[in-house]
Amino acid sequence: MIKNKLTKKIEETSDQEIVLTEEEKDFAEKNHLLPAGLNVIPQNLFSEAIIERYNKETDELISKESIAFLQSPISYFKDNIQEYTFLETKVLDIVSVDAIAVEYDEVFEVYTAMFGLYIQKKYSAEIRAFLDEHYNSEKMQYSMMFAANEGLWEINLPINYLNGFNDSSSIEEMYQFLYSLIFRLAATIE
Repeated sequence: MIKNKLTKKIEETSDQEIVLTEEEKDFAEKNHLLPAGLNVIPQNLFSEAIIERYNKETDELISKESIAFLQSPISYFKDNIQEYTFLETKVLDIVSVDAIAVEYDEVFEVYTAMFGLYIQKKYSAEIRAFLDEHYNSEKMQYSMMFAANEGLWEINLPINYLNGFNDSSSIEEMYQFLYSLIFRLAATIE
């Protein structure tokens, strides 16, 4: 999955440089996908992101945000319980995710990430094994359900219980953390 998408991205570059995330670069180097002489330029995950805030109850758009919004502390979600943030960027295509929504769940008092993962149903065991390895299920469970009509896994992760999560991070750092986790998940299915 990642290997095919990354190979195509590398092959489609027309000059001697390519923009890759750190995760993509590491994967490409590990799998010998980068041709000699190709210069890798670090990619900002969020430079082309669509960032929107919505009302949880009505799903009405509250505001479209600039990248500056991502510098807010993650506690923004706790302070604005009635909202969730939707982030969409082309960078997520490589890991077969179209967008990631994040909110604060006031009932369970956790930050929650929700996203659709376009990976075949037959990889259920691999997805669960990866999440179980990176998740503290003694505290709370994550949920994943396959939506056959859309061909994707609907994943709901209480972020607080992911190994390595820091609740004093910025929203950008939290999204970077999620992207890295999803990238590693997708890479394990290769």
